[in-house]
Amino acid sequence: MELNIVHADITSELCQRCAACCRIYLTLANTDSRYRKFLRTIGYSVLPPAVEGEQDCCDEIHDVRLDMGSCKHLEITTGDEETSYRCQLHGTSEFPQLCADFDCVSWSKHNNAYNEDNHTIVTAQMALDALRNAGEEGPDNGDAATNEDAVP
Repeated sequence: MELNIVHADITSELCQRCAACCRIYLTLANTDSRYRKFLRTIGYSVLPPAVEGEQDCCDEIHDVRLDMGSCKHLEITTGDEETSYRCQLHGTSEFPQLCADFDCVSWSKHNNAYNEDNHTIVTAQMALDALRNAGEEGPDNGDAATNEDAVP
């Protein structure tokens, strides 16, 4: 996949088709196998995943990421051909400043993570590609938005 998404591509329309940044991950440092097994047993999605047929990835102590799922304020609508996303807090006084300021392209470039291993930027690129393909079939409705206007 070619990554060609840029800051100017981050529009409200794109965010409503992506919402990858609304997926919550927590990093736990120095976890041992016993604790990772416990987390999986009580229902958490632990990354890296367990080796197939095993209860854990290894016997080493290392950092893990917990996939907490999507933000509880994200409204997800699944249609026949596409899924759309809407933040229930956007436009309210409760909308987090972190969300208002976030831009996946700038974030990934700043963190040296603008690459195909970055799930957020790859998901945004796929959503952008889908918008571009849809634009070839119809009128272009995408105008640049500020991050506060870019609403998942």
